[in-house]
Amino acid sequence: MSQYRLLVNQELLLYLRELERAAATQPGSLRARELRALRAGLRAIANGEEADFEGKRLRFATHDLSDCAEIKLPVIPETRGSQELGASHRLIYREFQPEDGGLPYREAICFEHRKNDRPFEVAAKRLGREASVRRNTLKSYGASSDIAPIRQALPQDLRIALAAASNVAPASGAVRTERPRSERPRVGLPRDNNPSREL
Repeated sequence: MSQYRLLVNQELLLYLRELERAAATQPGSLRARELRALRAGLRAIANGEEADFEGKRLRFATHDLSDCAEIKLPVIPETRGSQELGASHRLIYREFQPEDGGLPYREAICFEHRKNDRPFEVAAKRLGREASVRRNTLKSYGASSDIAPIRQALPQDLRIALAAASNVAPASGAVRTERPRSERPRVGLPRDNNPSREL
């Protein structure tokens, strides 16, 4: 079983915190079930267990999400007539090559009910993907399986956010100035500019 460092998109992280607050006051609610499913999904993608959740790599459809994959998570039992419709929610994620020799990264993009292709619309919006526009080909490092996302180079925005989170300035654009230790500015990004957080 492969292991991955988990990154969570800032908007998804805010939703996770919202679910935690709601579940604390209403343990049997829909929000509590969503929280359990989302946590299970995050553990699954961090532990390389996507096959256990009907994982599959995505493709170019309305939006180009060919660098992403999904896993299916049951929250709400749904049927059409006497036929069960399967897992109600989707967790969409992508994968990146490490630059530090550590474990590869997986970034959770969104967790949504499957109705009206909402997971794909939300993922495309969060990734800034326009409808009917194919992405430029990025350097690929292959994939860990045929259902996992194609691993790609760590994008600049995540590289900067990870550097800021570890309180280390990114090497590019660094300026050398000597100041007394008490006057050195703290390196980091405002929370609102951090596209993903590592868990």
